[in-house]
Amino acid sequence: MSNIALETMQTLLHERLGIEKEKVTLEASLEDLGIDSLMQIELLFDFEDKYKVKIPDITEKPTTIGELLAVIEPFVPKP
Repeated sequence: MSNIALETMQTLLHERLGIEKEKVTLEASLEDLGIDSLMQIELLFDFEDKYKVKIPDITEKPTTIGELLAVIEPFVPKP
């Protein structure tokens, strides 16, 4: 998992929901962080806007930050 994707997720969740960045880890439960399916979609849109990419719709429901990032990461440009 790239640090860029995780750092972006930490920043987005801090800006959108006020979640402390250190709480956003790969193992963190989306439910525990208060991220519902609508927020997941909004986060995907945020990544698409930030990196000017198209991320396909999620077919399986992620339960952790790591699982959500596994969907997103292939589309995040490498440094």
